[in-house]
Amino acid sequence: MNASIQNLLRDFIDEYVCALDERRGQDWLALFADDGYYAVLRHTEYVTGNNVLIIGEDMKRLRGRIASGFERDRRRTVHSVSGVRGDATRCRAAFALWSDGLPMYAGRYEMELVSVEGQLRIRKCTVVLDNDIIESPIYNPI
Repeated sequence: MNASIQNLLRDFIDEYVCALDERRGQDWLALFADDGYYAVLRHTEYVTGNNVLIIGEDMKRLRGRIASGFERDRRRTVHSVSGVRGDATRCRAAFALWSDGLPMYAGRYEMELVSVEGQLRIRKCTVVLDNDIIESPIYNPI
C-alpha cells in the first residue's frame, strides 16, 4: 500500500467526519463532486443487493438536507473512524457514531472518488449501517 495515498485518505475521511461533527455543512458538501451522490442503507440490503435505501440523494437534495437537517436535529455528534483503506478512486473506512454521548450507528463508508482540480472529491458515498433497526428518522448525514 502506498503510504502517501493512505495518509491522504485518512486526512480526507477525517475532514468528512469533523465537518459533520462541527456542523460545517457547506465544508462537508464541498467534499463532493458536482455530480456527487449520497446513499445510506442497512448492511442487510447491501449484501443482498436490495435497492431499499434509507437515503438516496443527489447534490441538490443533499444541499437541502444540510440546510434543514442541522435545524431539526441539534444533537451533538462524535464520529470514530478506523480501517481507512483505498486508492485514488475508492476509499473504505469503518465508523461508529455517538449522538449526545450515546452510541447511535456503526458501519462503514464506501466512497467512489474523483480528482477535481487536483483535489479528491466524492462521486458516490455509500453509508452501510450495521444497525438492523433504525430507531428514528435520519435528518443529518452520517
